[in-house]
Amino acid sequence: MNSRKVAIIGAGIGGLTAGYELSQKGYVVTVFEKEKEIGGLLSKFEMAGKNLEKTYHHIFKTDKEIISLIKELGLIDKLKWYKSSTSIYSTDKFYPFNGVIDLLKFEKLDLISKFRLGLVYLWLKFDKNWQKYKKITATDWIKKWAGKRAYEIIWKPLLKGKFHEYYNKVSMAWLWARIHTRGGSKNEKGEEVLGYLDGGFGQINNKLAKNLNVKTLCPSDISLDRATSDFDIVIDTRPIKDVDYIGAVDIVFSSKQSLSNYYWHNINDFKSPFLVMVQHTNLMGNKNYNGKNIYYLGTYVPQNHKYFKVSDKEIEKEWFDYLKKIKPEFDEKQVWEKKVFRFKNAQHIVTTNYKVPSYKVGEKTYRLNFAQIYPEDRGINFAVKEAKKLAMMIG
Repeated sequence: MNSRKVAIIGAGIGGLTAGYELSQKGYVVTVFEKEKEIGGLLSKFEMAGKNLEKTYHHIFKTDKEIISLIKELGLIDKLKWYKSSTSIYSTDKFYPFNGVIDLLKFEKLDLISKFRLGLVYLWLKFDKNWQKYKKITATDWIKKWAGKRAYEIIWKPLLKGKFHEYYNKVSMAWLWARIHTRGGSKNEKGEEVLGYLDGGFGQINNKLAKNLNVKTLCPSDISLDRATSDFDIVIDTRPIKDVDYIGAVDIVFSSKQSLSNYYWHNINDFKSPFLVMVQHTNLMGNKNYNGKNIYYLGTYVPQNHKYFKVSDKEIEKEWFDYLKKIKPEFDEKQVWEKKVFRFKNAQHIVTTNYKVPSYKVGEKTYRLNFAQIYPEDRGINFAVKEAKKLAMMIG
């Protein structure tokens, strides 16, 4: 029987999946985590009597790895698929943005821009050759093929909201992956559908950790030298020093109010403190949340941004003031619960010179981090895929 000891530093979804895969092979796995709650960006908390993720999550029909894992863990009956809906806030109001009809009605673009934008979407959806996009920026490619007007109105606010000062350095390969992956998540009617686990994705963390020895110990207290002397194999899932990351901040709140008929709202306004508003309960309904509506307001910011220094109340005031501007009917008095979450390393910045970090870094030490996900954007499906790849590599 395999009795080799493995230490995993960090109990995010990647570390937990790697630990689960190796434990299935007989390895004795110990996971070290600095937080009280396991799961990293997928960690859970309670609101409206139910478990929610600290950052908004859903999965696509094309996310084969996470769907397979959910089935293996005995949770497949809880995975439900729902019709998605999207809108864009541009300049002064919200516009539906769910397909060709909505694009044609979108008054911010002229007919030629709409036509070019539609062709670009179809091209990227079906084009499988992502390598040709590696060395060109998303900014340059979109300007050339979709046109400057579509870039300024649609793509620049999203890129800048996601990557801030890095927005014009991001590789088109990253944007290709976003559109190509999402484009395949359809039902039999051709409508976009998204998956959510009844009871929250946090159940995955608990199932993965069931047969692992999880210890609450600050990873910074663990030196690799010490770990390698005590264990046969060490997997380090902490941020990688030579990778640039950007942070994420979000507010989650519950309210009696329904502020929209849509699930996903891109906020295409450079003055907005948040990039997206997600009315979570517009995807699966609010029946399981005691009739409350659940909202996420989220953004990406540099690690030195004020949002990592100021109080929760200061963030709440700034964000709720802006929400009142774009949704005048918003009544803060009807907010029942609210939480602010901050993550300093939430997204790796994929430039045209991006190099995927190596997995093996020593005789018995390995790295596992979402920065190794490329060209796809980081997410739970690809974190699971990378973890399984590493477990296979270790053998």
